[in-house]
Amino acid sequence: MDASAGRQEIPGFPKQHEGAHYMEVLAHLSRQRAIKRYLEIGVFRGTAFSQIAADVAIGVDPHFRIDQNLAANKKSVRLFQMGSDAFFRDVDAVAELGGHPDLCFLDGMHLFEYLLRDFYKTERISSRNTVICLHDCLPLNAEMAHRNEAVSYELGSSTPYAQWWTGDVWKIVPLLMKYRPDLRVMLLDAPPTGLVCITNLDPDNTVLEKNYLDIVREFYLMPNDESAILNHYRSAPIIRTGDVLNDFNQSLFFNT
Repeated sequence: MDASAGRQEIPGFPKQHEGAHYMEVLAHLSRQRAIKRYLEIGVFRGTAFSQIAADVAIGVDPHFRIDQNLAANKKSVRLFQMGSDAFFRDVDAVAELGGHPDLCFLDGMHLFEYLLRDFYKTERISSRNTVICLHDCLPLNAEMAHRNEAVSYELGSSTPYAQWWTGDVWKIVPLLMKYRPDLRVMLLDAPPTGLVCITNLDPDNTVLEKNYLDIVREFYLMPNDESAILNHYRSAPIIRTGDVLNDFNQSLFFNT
């Protein structure tokens, strides 16, 4: 069976993504892959974090609003109430985790330049087989992808997605495909706004960090309108979450 099985080309914006919810996918991956170490950037209330099974889990957020049991299914939990830039600068995450993370979820600030920094700093502390997951990279209209949250809410108020804001983090996908073709980047149809899984990491690769300012200038100027986002959909095949979750050891999709 080829790893491309289950991919579907989307000719335009879907009304909704029809796979398993992104939190269900993350929870399933944590159990199916029997991960030991987990890192999450952008925990907020802890809904996704609480569903992860791991030995050690680290959560990072500048403003926690915890209303979930973060310790569920874990032996040890460590929380850092700080921005992700400060976290990666001041905290030895590998030492805190007791090793390289096995699964990471990046759901911080919804602007592509923030996610870019979070990605390359996370990759730097990872192993080749770590899975890094990104949220919100498959917006359902252009309004929710506006860089300004308040403007996004105003523009989207009359759409079916009022109060949805992904920002322009979708740009990380074409960005990585251009500057890091060595990575395996997979887009999953996980509601509400997609899940991107990245593997085949190279912690020693410094292309993104060394060229950060030039890359940001290039992709800031890249249009963030309906046409550009539709092109993003057409150029990056979507994988059904069911195909990934039903794969016994996920060897079709991830390094094992």
